[in-house]
Amino acid sequence: MNKAEFSIQDILRVLLRNVVWILLSAALVGFLAWAYTTYRIPKMYHATVTLYAESSMHREENDSITSGELNSNQQLAVNYAYIFRSNTVMKMAAAELQSKGVNYSFGALKAMTSMTTTKTSIFMANFSSSDRKNIKLIADTVTQKGVEYAKQVVKTGDVQIVEEAETPGAPYYPDVKRNTVTGVLIGFLLASLFFVLRTLTNTTVWSEDDLARQYDIPVLGTIPALANVEKQGANAYVAGKE
Repeated sequence: MNKAEFSIQDILRVLLRNVVWILLSAALVGFLAWAYTTYRIPKMYHATVTLYAESSMHREENDSITSGELNSNQQLAVNYAYIFRSNTVMKMAAAELQSKGVNYSFGALKAMTSMTTTKTSIFMANFSSSDRKNIKLIADTVTQKGVEYAKQVVKTGDVQIVEEAETPGAPYYPDVKRNTVTGVLIGFLLASLFFVLRTLTNTTVWSEDDLARQYDIPVLGTIPALANVEKQGANAYVAGKE
């Protein structure tokens, strides 16, 4: 007696039969993901300062930039990016912020700061923090101290701020929408998997259709449920309804 394979139609039938529970599970897990993301995960904000590095400090207005100067500017931008994240700059910025009532250690400021260099004279100082109120002040202070210290260290170049930081309007992390959708999908898949596995492992036969559908054998007859039997004589019984 060989049990027939569980077909795609059988899977769809199981899912449709339990669609209400599956959708409820998806909605519940999606809601939990939304609530956890909204109220439990700290929100992170991002601010960026764009800067320009130039190796020649005495350029005439109409002078063109040579390829050698471009390469020099690119290397200078890399050097400035390293200087901006130095412990010296971070300690200067931490002292300045403390004088304004914003207390961060130089290590905390360094963890918030990352630098991005390009194949041009432009480089960026990026700041990530959960402190939305003070992130612009942090970015401006670190950048200001970075510019001051870089000019002290590099005597033959110049660095200028192209675009200052702005107070972010919304957090960049966590992504509430993405996490909610992910929760809905997880809830849907887990519930679907549960009902499919439960059906696959259930060997109970409820009707002739179950036998005909799952086993390659003919159904010769059935035995009725002898519930509420009525005695009709010494040895005669009649099956009744429950």
